Amino acid sequence: MPILYGVPPGPYVRKTMLALAHKHVEYSLKPTAPGSDDAEFRESSPIGKIPAFKPDSARGFSDSSVIVAYLERTCAVNPLYPEDNDDYAQALWLEEYADTKMSEATNALYFQRVVGPIYFKHVTDNERVEEIITKLLPPVLDYLETVVKADTWIFGDRLSIADLCIGSNLISLKHASYGIDANKWPNLAAFFARFLELDYVQQQIATDEQALAR
Repeated sequence: MPILYGVPPGPYVRKTMLALAHKHVEYSLKPTAPGSDDAEFRESSPIGKIPAFKPDSARGFSDSSVIVAYLERTCAVNPLYPEDNDDYAQALWLEEYADTKMSEATNALYFQRVVGPIYFKHVTDNERVEEIITKLLPPVLDYLETVVKADTWIFGDRLSIADLCIGSNLISLKHASYGIDANKWPNLAAFFARFLELDYVQQQIATDEQALAR
């Protein structure tokens, strides 16, 4: 059985777990912290990056985008990338945006309120939290408001990698007790409400919360 290395509350591990669930790929999760010296893990992730993935009959590798791209090539169930060329390019762009610019903002709040206090004995910096909420997050949410749809997924009826990555980052905000203001960002609020209705998303949130309850 394929092995996924990482910890569920990790934003990029969560993204990968959601993709695996969406495509109905069975795997074994081996809880692994970033930078672990575990030899088996390092074979798949020489620089200690999580998530890492070890298929049954291939060499392992790391990075969430690489893993999802591999899954797309090896499992035809529930494709995550659009067939239309222009939509495909936009989906790749939105995946990159979610993994970089969006994550910069969501992970900052997630660290201050959740990850730092739980895993690193970090005391939440309330001034930094205010800066994130008032300056860092709004431009990201403003942009996403123009991207997501209130009543469909971004590229129509079929959920794509873009929806999954954006939704995964919004879960970090949920864990950090930050709600999307439906008056400011109605499309995004509706999108996230629909995303949260997916069974495997609910299961992922429960898995996250279990890992964070320590």
